Amino acid sequence: MSPILIWAGAAALAIGIVPAARLLLSTVTVRGGSMTPTLLHGDVLLVLRHRRRARPGRIVVVQRPDPRTGWNGPAAPSGAAGWYVKRVVAAAGDPVPPWVAGDRPGRVPPGMLVLRGDHPRSEDSKQWGLCPADRMYGVVLLRLRTGGERATA
Repeated sequence: MSPILIWAGAAALAIGIVPAARLLLSTVTVRGGSMTPTLLHGDVLLVLRHRRRARPGRIVVVQRPDPRTGWNGPAAPSGAAGWYVKRVVAAAGDPVPPWVAGDRPGRVPPGMLVLRGDHPRSEDSKQWGLCPADRMYGVVLLRLRTGGERATA
């Protein structure tokens, strides 16, 4: 195979990968201290926009619950309500922890998540109950840059 064909193929592949990566990957900047000490105010995170990888221990970005209806109201896919960065504590089929607000079935139903911030004063499933998985924007892959600012939850 000629070097020109190899370079042309590599260029075509790169041209196709960039738009695909932009659809699947995003950056999010942490605002607040609900995930302190793991994440700090100002940290920049690389997020995989994918709902199926939400399992216990993973940090996810979810739509902020509505102050009146919590996560029971309609979803706002545009993110107009804002975003939360939280840790998944339990996913479908896992036992529901006793500290979860609202109706607590014995196990997390399909399509639901239990979320918790790492900071004790974090707003999460302690106040809002089970979070529908369709409110999830994506899973945090890594911290790209440390903000380093301390903030209160």
